[in-house]
Amino acid sequence: MNDNAYTHCTQTSATRLDRIYATENIRKDKQGVETIAAGFTDYLTVLLRVKLSVPLIQKGRGRWTMNTSFLEGKHFRDKLKTEWAEWKKHIPRFPSIVHWWENYAK
Repeated sequence: MNDNAYTHCTQTSATRLDRIYATENIRKDKQGVETIAAGFTDYLTVLLRVKLSVPLIQKGRGRWTMNTSFLEGKHFRDKLKTEWAEWKKHIPRFPSIVHWWENYAK
């Protein structure tokens, strides 16, 4: 990782990971390290590429997927509507709606 690669930046500061601990085997098999943007966070994601020395064994029907059917349930939707109304009451406490979203709602 570049010494100047920050993983979180704001208007007034920047922070970074100073080190990542890895075993000697992982260090030997390291193919590369980079930072990339991720849509679910305001931090950069650190991506460590490692060469696998064993064959990949796939069991089961594939990757796990979250069952999202609860999102359509009346109880969940009513609770979300109530929570959203409460969250919106805090907007005036922030200098902008973006600050509210980043520091409170998200």
